[in-house]
Amino acid sequence: MVIAMTRIFRPLALWLLGISMVGLQSRAAAQNLAGRPIKYATEYDWSMSPAEELGQAGGETINLASCPPGVMGNEPEYWILINGSEPARVTGGTCAGDGRAGTLQFVSKHAHATGETLSSASGGLQEALIAARYTPTNPPGTPQSGTVVVPPRELKAFARVSIRSSNLTVDFSGSILECWMDDTCIFVGDPSNSNAYQDITLINPRGRPTIAHGQKPFIEVNAQKTRLFNVSTRVPLKGGSFGSYVQVDDDESFLLDGLDTGLGNVGVRCDAAVCDPVIYAPGSFHTFPGVGWLKNLNISLQCGGNGIDWQAGNTLRISDSVIQGYAQFGVRAGVRRGGYGGFDLTNVYEEVGNCANPLGRIGQAGVIAQGSSVKLQGGEAPNGSFPQFARTGQTDYRYYIVARHAGRGASNPLYAGKALTNGVGHIVVTTPDISGATSFDLLRVTPVAGVREQAPYGTGNYAVAANVSRSSACSNGVCTFTDTQAALQSYSVAVPTYFPLLDFWPGNLVLSASIDSNSVLAGARAWMDSAPSNVVAVQGSTAPALISTNCDALAGWTPLWLSCYSAMAPSVFYEQGAFLLAVKPNTDGGLRTNLKGRMNFSTLGSGPGHIITLSDSNFQKTIATANNRPTNDANDAFVGYDQGDGNPLNIGISFGAPKSLSNYIGNAGDGKNWLERLTSNLKMFAVPVSIPSLAPRHASDPCVVGTETWDSNFIYVCVTKNTWKRSPLASW
Repeated sequence: MVIAMTRIFRPLALWLLGISMVGLQSRAAAQNLAGRPIKYATEYDWSMSPAEELGQAGGETINLASCPPGVMGNEPEYWILINGSEPARVTGGTCAGDGRAGTLQFVSKHAHATGETLSSASGGLQEALIAARYTPTNPPGTPQSGTVVVPPRELKAFARVSIRSSNLTVDFSGSILECWMDDTCIFVGDPSNSNAYQDITLINPRGRPTIAHGQKPFIEVNAQKTRLFNVSTRVPLKGGSFGSYVQVDDDESFLLDGLDTGLGNVGVRCDAAVCDPVIYAPGSFHTFPGVGWLKNLNISLQCGGNGIDWQAGNTLRISDSVIQGYAQFGVRAGVRRGGYGGFDLTNVYEEVGNCANPLGRIGQAGVIAQGSSVKLQGGEAPNGSFPQFARTGQTDYRYYIVARHAGRGASNPLYAGKALTNGVGHIVVTTPDISGATSFDLLRVTPVAGVREQAPYGTGNYAVAANVSRSSACSNGVCTFTDTQAALQSYSVAVPTYFPLLDFWPGNLVLSASIDSNSVLAGARAWMDSAPSNVVAVQGSTAPALISTNCDALAGWTPLWLSCYSAMAPSVFYEQGAFLLAVKPNTDGGLRTNLKGRMNFSTLGSGPGHIITLSDSNFQKTIATANNRPTNDANDAFVGYDQGDGNPLNIGISFGAPKSLSNYIGNAGDGKNWLERLTSNLKMFAVPVSIPSLAPRHASDPCVVGTETWDSNFIYVCVTKNTWKRSPLASW
């Protein structure tokens, strides 16, 4: 009986011993991997066949004789793969990744035949990331890690890969991560708490999109102080796309250094339904107020997407980068979704190319600023393009849109595109939609050859169509109008009181409001080294929109308050740009009178001297003098002071000109109809002169022979040094 029993239980004993040996070997392997300072993802790939059957879909609990390193039952966002085809999120279990027996709980969506396998859903990458971390003690800290290496190979991930530890570096150099999930491929941080993890670095991550028309990012960030280096993609499977290469939910010290679209045929979706950006920060400021530094980017889209869309409402800096070939826009940022921060581009090269906007003939934008401020320095940016609606002749039409809001009034006329026509037939004009408007006016002007462009202003024959309802003209982001080339209607351009949010508008630089508003303060303002043509701004005449160091001759002119410090030298065809300064609003209600001027020369010192040189009679002398301030010349035209000893109370103002000084009333200064003129040998008046304070009290008052003076009734002439002759004023 004993012998029989021994024979019966020996196989069972050997089987149990085998499980024990497997467990010992797994624990030894786990201990060996745990002791390595660098974790290699492929060493953590695993596959097992559990004893339990998964014949029905639903909640499952399976037993593993040995839980491989990185296989954890309590890990958030940990996924396994069933039969190499179905990813399943682990929801619980006792597995602790230590080589000991344990359980995993998950929900399967499909029934599986007997003999199914369970394996890593990421070729070992997720497990390596889990196994690499530890939790500091004394005092306790948040989980942190060292280095995880993905060896050079193609690695398939069937579910989201989550990076949930601080002080971690993941080196993807030479590898390609194929993303077979309709989800974020790599998630850095915790989805609900951006402060949970920090100091995470990814080196050379390269992803391949496989999901047709996919709208999920390759890398999504919700952590602090994330560093991404040299992000790129692989040529997608047919129709495969990411929603973006990088999506920054929240990271207030985010760095992206060296993204390149050239290795993966763009890899984002762009069609009439969706046109994705390569880099995206969705905002809002109140939820995801990311701060970003983006540099050394090579975003060459071949008309297959947009560049950067940063809606976090915090500051953004883009530097030393190329953004070109965008279907709609190169950069869009601002405070549309809340916030306070502006953005700047430094040494950024933009080239719009010959792309067609997938929404239709509405052009491209180089930079769209939606409220707040934008600063552009160096490089070749911004660069956009306006559509051309006809090419049948040589007559040049320029089209403008005035958006009207039911409660806020009319917008600034926004330049929308042009046509070259022979004057016959209908011209279809298409513009981007302005969703806050209730109706639109389509205006047209024809520029005069050799004369600087002029947008519609005041009252004139400008209107192609007026009060066109948005509901009748616009759909799917595009508004359509028809110019029959009939005679234009009279139209009065109003001072803008409606400052619209422009989700999109063509132009090199588009300065939009942050929201639909009746406050000019909602409009974006730009600072630049050199002002470009084709600037569209919503402020019009109500506030400065663009401040630039240099302004050469500009085209594509939307009514714009442009503040420039210098401009190209005047020539036959181009006038010098103006420097505009407003003193007070006309509708100030009589408040704050007697203010000092906008130009304030705080000290003058001793005189005489010139304060403002109106005409330089020796400009070569000025240019040849260091700092361009030589001594003045007799033939300068000037406003100056001829008395002054450094005391502001002793200043005497002077005016000078080489030919004459003339005064006009109600005249532009035509050189003929002056009312008073001083030349080198004569003081002339074209109106009566009354000097009541000089009228003599007595006919024998002392006087200078030839002096004449008036009061309200008489004219007095000094005939000798002690004799005045009086005559009735009416007799003269």
